Amino acid sequence: MIKEIKIDKFNSITLFSFLIIVGCLLTSNVYSQNWGGGNRASSVKVENAREEILATTKEIRGKVVSTATTSLSSVINGIVDFENIKVGETVTKGQLLATQESSNLEYNLLLKKNQLANANLSLEELKQEFNNEKNILSIVNQQYEIIKSQYDRTKELFDTNAISVKTLETATSSYLTSQQQVLARKQSIDRIKFKEKQAINNIGKLSIEITKLENDIKDTQLKSPINGQLVELFSIKSGYIRSGERLAVIQNLNDFEIEAEVPVVFLELLKQTKEIKGFDVHGETIPTVYRASLLKENSRTGTQTVRLSFKNQIKNNLQANNALVTLLVPSSKLEPVLTVSKDAIIPISSGQVVFLMEEGKAIKKAVKLGGSAGNRVIILNGVTLEDKIIVRGNELLKDGSSVKIAGKPSGDSKVTKKVKGDKWTLRWEGRRGEQMGELIIGNKDSFYNGEKVEVIAKDNKIIFETPLVLSFGTITLSFDGNVSSNKISGILTLIMPNGNETKVPFSGEKVVSK
Repeated sequence: MIKEIKIDKFNSITLFSFLIIVGCLLTSNVYSQNWGGGNRASSVKVENAREEILATTKEIRGKVVSTATTSLSSVINGIVDFENIKVGETVTKGQLLATQESSNLEYNLLLKKNQLANANLSLEELKQEFNNEKNILSIVNQQYEIIKSQYDRTKELFDTNAISVKTLETATSSYLTSQQQVLARKQSIDRIKFKEKQAINNIGKLSIEITKLENDIKDTQLKSPINGQLVELFSIKSGYIRSGERLAVIQNLNDFEIEAEVPVVFLELLKQTKEIKGFDVHGETIPTVYRASLLKENSRTGTQTVRLSFKNQIKNNLQANNALVTLLVPSSKLEPVLTVSKDAIIPISSGQVVFLMEEGKAIKKAVKLGGSAGNRVIILNGVTLEDKIIVRGNELLKDGSSVKIAGKPSGDSKVTKKVKGDKWTLRWEGRRGEQMGELIIGNKDSFYNGEKVEVIAKDNKIIFETPLVLSFGTITLSFDGNVSSNKISGILTLIMPNGNETKVPFSGEKVVSK
């Protein structure tokens, strides 16, 4: 009995050990399939470093700041009623924002118009009086000429003792009286001219006051002077407000620029650069130009505040104060440097590395970066022009992994028969820029990047799925495209290991054999 129990116990232990060994083998096999283990060579794409005449750059964080705002103020003391608007709303030029009570202005306007009418009547009266005085002066002048002629004859007669002294005195008195009348009429005319000028001046003054009142009444309709966004608004809906109080502040959506703290040692290089590249939080390129350096230096950081203008129309996601922008500020003059594709760079905790292809093996090499230039990165040290640098298929490589050029068999593998069928090149934008894959639809089997896939190709549609193994797990690429002639476009769904999905557009074209 004891022996049987021992045997059963031994058999149980043996069976349990066997199951553990089988499980380890299965796990090892799955791991090998998923992560490129074993002796299977990974397909990669390589390129040589390129020598270019460029300036090294340094990444500096900047922020978007507003250059100017427009304020709307009360024109008079009085009650103000706001329209149904709120902070943050977009307003257009000429849009009504608030209305001020204008009854006093309208009353004063009526008074001034009445005064203007009276002034015009007074002016007409003066003009008529002036004409009358001119006619009277003409008559007085005629009388003066007659009396003067009589006076002259009387003097001649007196000189010949033909008349008495008294007669001469009477003629002389009449003559002087006539002169006095002429002078009095001329003086009267001068006074009328002066009053006429005063009346004209008064009319002008009243016209100015009327225009001012009309403008003030018009200004009680408080309208937005520009297109923009309301960034500040008076806190009451309706109430008494004094003249000059600020009612609203409007931000022009194009009055923005970039502010950054730039090391003083880079300032001259920055000023000499025609265009400074920047990137928003989505990685989109933002061309900028240097505008000014503010006369203030941070002695602790050795930096100076610099303002840069947007070279093109500002994007919607940057129309906000403190929006983040990454600038590539030149840190050296133009000189020969080595550049590689951004896809070659693998970030690690201690810096960046690239993989070189040497005799069918992937060799990890640490590199020092000197900034970027478009889709390429400046390498300060770590590679040479002769090195074969892996730019595709490097995500899961380890130092010493077996690799082969994509489309070519590895040295220790058998040459597979070339698949015949329609070849398509597919492209889409990923986090690391443009991604590309090759789909071959055969009569029996179809392949994507050399891996067999099941493709549904009918009714001008191409649908298929393929796994993509990455360092954090396997994601599924699900293509759903519409075919038109030799072109294809559609939606690519990226299904993450946790089940989350991201949809991006893809396009491609059919490769026509020559």
